[in-house]
Amino acid sequence: MDWKWFNSFEHDLEFAFDQAETILLGLPEEFREQAVNYLGKFHALKKSGSQNYICYLLPFWLQEAAGVTTEDSRELTVAMILAMLHYHLIDEVMDDPGSNDKRKLPLANLIQIEFAHIYARFYSTSSPFWNYYRKYTAEWAEAVSLENQQDFFQDNPVQIAHKASPVKLSVAGMLLLTDRDALIPTFEAAVDAVLVTLQMLDDWEDWEKDLREGSYNSLISVVQHELQIPPDRRPTPEEIKHALYVRDILYIYAKQTDQNAAILEVNAPDLIHLRDFHEYLRQNLKQGAQSLQQERNMLTQGGLAYLLSNLKNHS
Repeated sequence: MDWKWFNSFEHDLEFAFDQAETILLGLPEEFREQAVNYLGKFHALKKSGSQNYICYLLPFWLQEAAGVTTEDSRELTVAMILAMLHYHLIDEVMDDPGSNDKRKLPLANLIQIEFAHIYARFYSTSSPFWNYYRKYTAEWAEAVSLENQQDFFQDNPVQIAHKASPVKLSVAGMLLLTDRDALIPTFEAAVDAVLVTLQMLDDWEDWEKDLREGSYNSLISVVQHELQIPPDRRPTPEEIKHALYVRDILYIYAKQTDQNAAILEVNAPDLIHLRDFHEYLRQNLKQGAQSLQQERNMLTQGGLAYLLSNLKNHS
């Protein structure tokens, strides 16, 4: 698949990550090494980095529609990189409250000061930007606090996207720079649709870990719903594997991204890179469903056919 949504902006990303590292090196000395090492875990241009593509690339994808300069897009990308680090640190503390690393929350607060400082250079205290800041933070707070108390994916799927709501700071930020804030609601809806599909893909990859740790997971929710498992218990690993390999649940799951694609088409038909990125996510999910089906078919044909197929795939 064409990766123009990434390859077209590698130079810009390199600048943004270098600038983010420079800012982190200005933190108090006892936090610098930890901060820079943590940034390295998410570096978009390192193969070992976690690829939160939309966090880093959304300002560039919006640049033409917003009419913003490359320089300003880069600066807002730096802010988003730092914001992403901040929220990931908080998430890690929430997921593992017994951790011995007592410096994560202080580091998160130090980083918050840095990305808020960047935004303050662009937006006055009276700017509507800060209302959007509060809105996205509230969406994030509700999502991470209530996801185990409600079945977001069945009740209102967009709520699983709200775990990443701060990403939309780039939407409000870019459009407010050029007084195109009338576009904010439709672009928010488009980004939310992409974030739903992204979370669905993550949930497919992480379902075993999430089941083990008791975390909310949209794929597990679908299995529970489709197998009509009572709400007072979660599916077992065996039940989920049965649903995936025998009942083609992943096809049903992947099919639900069609609705997200339709929302994206209606709200942001001209955001080509955002749409291409969403299609990349959808194809990953659909290819996963096809692979499971092919593996099951090979198994039903017998062990020899399955062995020959594996040998062919690894040759």
